[in-house]
Amino acid sequence: MKLSSCLFLSLSFLNSNAFVMRVRKPFASLSTDSDRLHAQIKEKEIQTEPLLTQRPDPSILLSAKDDNTQRLGFYVIFASVLLGTAGFVQVLNGLECLLPTGWFATWRDYTWPIPLGLIYSAAGVAHFTMKDSFAAIVPPLGTWGGLWIVPAPFSEKLRLSYADYHTYWSGLAEVGCGAMLIGGGLGVLPVQIPAFLLLCLTTAVTPANIYMATHDVQMPGAPVVPYPSGHLIRGAAQCILLGILWKLAFQ
Repeated sequence: MKLSSCLFLSLSFLNSNAFVMRVRKPFASLSTDSDRLHAQIKEKEIQTEPLLTQRPDPSILLSAKDDNTQRLGFYVIFASVLLGTAGFVQVLNGLECLLPTGWFATWRDYTWPIPLGLIYSAAGVAHFTMKDSFAAIVPPLGTWGGLWIVPAPFSEKLRLSYADYHTYWSGLAEVGCGAMLIGGGLGVLPVQIPAFLLLCLTTAVTPANIYMATHDVQMPGAPVVPYPSGHLIRGAAQCILLGILWKLAFQ
């Protein structure tokens, strides 16, 4: 009797272990499949993750040089933008001479003002909706070896930081002048007036673009600008924009 009882218990124990192993095996398989799937997803995320734009060594930037070199570098860059603008104006003048009489004027007066006005107005609005992005590229006082000493009148009374102050007034100016340029394109007022104002405004805010290049500053929330190719492209675009505004202002 005792022997049969022992045999019965032994068989029961073996059967229960076999059942547990049969039940545990699918769960173990599920766990392995889950780990494999997780690894595949992780690998895909790594493959599809956008590559970060490599930043330059800070020691090669103009901001790392001595004060005199920084000041000289700023003057050289700003002068290069002005020379590039003059060169593009000459290209437009040459094109005007090559085209039949009246063609260039028609192209200029009917296709430039309204699109440019919309672009400036949208950019001005962005100064408020993306304030932190534009404030990040306002050169702080003392930039370029103490060269940058542009004031911010009444900023303390308005309870605005230096960067926010210049972000807001330039945004308002872009919206207002952009709207005026649209009006000029529609014949509401002479297009030369808003074009000249935008020419002055764009020249005044050019140091913000120079600051991005000399200090490798990025705009939060905006695409990363590659160094140095991205800044060279932005500089060329600045020359083209200033050249177009010049041709609109001085017809």
